[in-house]
Amino acid sequence: MDDHKSIYIKNAVWLAILTLLEVGVAFLSISRMGQIVLLFAFAATKMMMVAMIYMHLRYETKVLQWILFIPIPAGILFTVALMYDIPFSWVG
Repeated sequence: MDDHKSIYIKNAVWLAILTLLEVGVAFLSISRMGQIVLLFAFAATKMMMVAMIYMHLRYETKVLQWILFIPIPAGILFTVALMYDIPFSWVG
């Protein structure tokens, strides 16, 4: 098989495995906070895999890669900040 096609197939398989793991998180007997952390970790991993392979960012310069991935820590920071609102309920 052509190396170019092989990379796409391997990436698709890994994305499918991560998706199955995300579904499996719902059946784990861990706290809701733990589930959210796992799901965000899987989502960030999948996002970077898609960006690097399907958007061909792995062939770009390191500077461009850093510029595109700098917002990720900001998203993580906002996620952690919003986790404090998880126990909140509008119904009294």
